[in-house]
Amino acid sequence: MSDKKSVQSIKQDVIDVVSNERGRPIPLGIIVKKLENAYCDQPNFKNNIYRAAEELIRTGELKQLKSKSVILGYINAPVNLDKIQQGKISINSGGSGFITMDNNKKASYYVFKTNLNGALDGDIVEFAEMQKPPRADLKDAVITKVISHAKDFYVGIFHLNPDGTYRIKIDDEKFYLDVRLDSIQGLVEGQKILIQIAKYEEKIAYGSVSRIIGHVGDVGVDILSIVYDNGVEPDFPNPVLEYARNVKLEINEYQRSIRKDLTNLPIVTIDPATSKDFDDAIYAKKLEDGKFFLSVSIADVSHYVKFKSILDEEALKRGCSIYLVDRVIPMLPHNLSDDLCSLNPNVDRLTLTCDMRIRTNGEIEDIKVYPSIIKSHRRFSYDEVNAFFNKTDDLSKDTSEVKEMLLDSLELHKLMDKAKRQRGYINFDIPEPIIVVNDQGVPTEIKKYESGTAQHMIEDFMVAANEAVTTYAEKQKWPFVYRVHDKPSVDRLKTFSLEAKKLGFKINTDIDKIEPKDVAKWISDNEGNPNLDLINMMLLRTMAKAEYGTENIGHFGLALKDYTHFTSPIRRYPDLMVHRIYWMCEFEKNKVSEGSRKEMQSQLDAQAGLSSKNELRSIKCERDVDAMKFAEYMSQHIGEEFDGQVTSVSPFGIFVQLPNTIEGLIKLVNLKNDFYSFNDKTNELTGKRTGLRFSLGTKLKVKVIAANKETRKIEFELVKHLGNR
Repeated sequence: MSDKKSVQSIKQDVIDVVSNERGRPIPLGIIVKKLENAYCDQPNFKNNIYRAAEELIRTGELKQLKSKSVILGYINAPVNLDKIQQGKISINSGGSGFITMDNNKKASYYVFKTNLNGALDGDIVEFAEMQKPPRADLKDAVITKVISHAKDFYVGIFHLNPDGTYRIKIDDEKFYLDVRLDSIQGLVEGQKILIQIAKYEEKIAYGSVSRIIGHVGDVGVDILSIVYDNGVEPDFPNPVLEYARNVKLEINEYQRSIRKDLTNLPIVTIDPATSKDFDDAIYAKKLEDGKFFLSVSIADVSHYVKFKSILDEEALKRGCSIYLVDRVIPMLPHNLSDDLCSLNPNVDRLTLTCDMRIRTNGEIEDIKVYPSIIKSHRRFSYDEVNAFFNKTDDLSKDTSEVKEMLLDSLELHKLMDKAKRQRGYINFDIPEPIIVVNDQGVPTEIKKYESGTAQHMIEDFMVAANEAVTTYAEKQKWPFVYRVHDKPSVDRLKTFSLEAKKLGFKINTDIDKIEPKDVAKWISDNEGNPNLDLINMMLLRTMAKAEYGTENIGHFGLALKDYTHFTSPIRRYPDLMVHRIYWMCEFEKNKVSEGSRKEMQSQLDAQAGLSSKNELRSIKCERDVDAMKFAEYMSQHIGEEFDGQVTSVSPFGIFVQLPNTIEGLIKLVNLKNDFYSFNDKTNELTGKRTGLRFSLGTKLKVKVIAANKETRKIEFELVKHLGNR
């Protein structure tokens, strides 16, 4: 009997022994005893049986439980085909899947990689439950049919073999099918290509080349690859560009008759120094009674982007502008976003203005929303205004009128900041990275974004305008689009509470009856906690996601009953929707047909849902690019040591964040000074010999041992345990 046949024979005998248990878990040692008589005449038979069992566990033919006993795995176990269900599958980096049901956030079923049957990450699938003991928290399942694929476009690298054959390495590591193209004409080794899949089989995907993105080594191709892989089209179709080129700025007599002329007011824009599009401008003045007048003027994008035009359809499809390391993918063509719609200085621009009076307690009163014409008197950067507020720049070239307006704005901001904290505004204060790249696109520095008074002031003014236009619309009882943020679930809050208390975070309110004021109080009561940055990040992950909807459930994070997005129509489609509602329902309600108004209103819900979906796509695209550049940056620092903090602990390793916000993994195998066991109740790894504990917040010194920009993964090795908390 050959060795190969012997191995196969042992495997089958192991399967037979486990099958005879009829679902009862059996320890590996008992399997060895049961097979002892059959194989005792072979050398090292015990080791051979253990190795055979381990191979069966790896391939999924056996399943090992937490007790280390085994049962029949994901190939041999029977399947209940009488009850076919439907769900959405997500696939992990190990190649196995998790099915969620009815939009639940938590998975209900586990699918071993051998039972995916062609299903890919994000697909809607039909599945059947396996007739076997369930995992502790999940039931096992088999995919029986893919109902719809999440995407049909994938980016990959074309590799040409010496014998003329080829292979495609798909960028998405969760894509496990072989790819066959209908033609490879014109392709050369190392090209990045966008592939449209036309047909899926269990192990093969058939497709065609939709676009050659460029060679893998070309500058910018790395970012473009991520853009295309996320389903984002960076370029506008020619008909849309042609339509946009024909749009002109014409302020005729009719426009002047329906708009209030504000060109004499010292209105200014305040934005990042690198901004090219300016969609909001402000004017503030302190009144004699101690109250403040605040006027926020927003670019009237709806004047140029007509309802149901090809420009409007393209903007809806994009949903928002996407801000990447070295470029912006705009929602609108550049001649609109950077010129006609942009509130550039010293030129007349069409706007919608929201005027408010702000009481000394921060409450908004006397709201007026109307069409207007403004002329920005100054394009300020945040740095310039912060320097003026800090008295390091007296703005000597600016008029006294503008400077007085800025000082009134500062006083109003202080009043509003106090009021929002009293009402329960949640300030997470999560550090954001800035990635600096050279002209070759290579990251040369990662630093934290520093937010000053001017940034917070503009944020307060925009929030006030967003609240005011919503309050006004609510009084008119219009169909509307809201920016909503639901309460966090009690279960997630309880999990957060357990972890945060380990870090010395004090929670003194009833989690079951949570209100925004409670969360804000938690943060203010723990300002001296050295782990506050980590805790804020954990708390943010606990919160529900903000989204767009036509039902007003309020905004938990801002502690506001009425809220929408009104202030950025150049870069967000929902803001454009809100502007259009005002035009159709108030400013020109007599010029708009009832049919057009009803058609607009009938689309609000679908457009709000699509806008939420597109927002998530843009966030993922931005994060993917950041992760790739983080890995590229750290690849230049292999062997260097950094201080860090544990942000997550799992059975396979520890995630550690550096002060510059970059995160990497210490695999369990790279904790070389001890043997570590994972406690899933406390989320800790503990050394058996040293007793060292790794938990959330543990301070470490780590060494960079690997960084791969293609997989966007960074690996660390433990240098020194610096202490818990």
